[in-house]
Amino acid sequence: MYRFFLLLGVLFLSVACLYTGASWYALAIGAAALGFLLPVWRRSAFYFSFLAVVMVWGCYTGYLHLVSEGRLGDRLAVTFNVPTGWVLVVVTALWGGITAGLGGMFGASLRIALAGGKR
Repeated sequence: MYRFFLLLGVLFLSVACLYTGASWYALAIGAAALGFLLPVWRRSAFYFSFLAVVMVWGCYTGYLHLVSEGRLGDRLAVTFNVPTGWVLVVVTALWGGITAGLGGMFGASLRIALAGGKR
């Protein structure tokens, strides 16, 4: 049940970060706070934080790519030597997911370490 709350919390956090224009590492800090507050395992804290941010950031960057008709993404794809701008959309979503996942895992690990090894 707490994993569901973690998923929803990180979803809302990532939408709030996109809305306010927060820095990219704000997701990791927020996911770490949620991983610390909710009694979840480290593995599930990583996976659910990763999943939430990949969904939100993937949809958002895909939307930006579609709105610009692929101009910016395709130009950056040439710069980074990748085939299309959609590859950059996937890379951006994965990068945000890994950042938030590691933040969530850090928060859960910190809670477990402070509790003396207890879950």
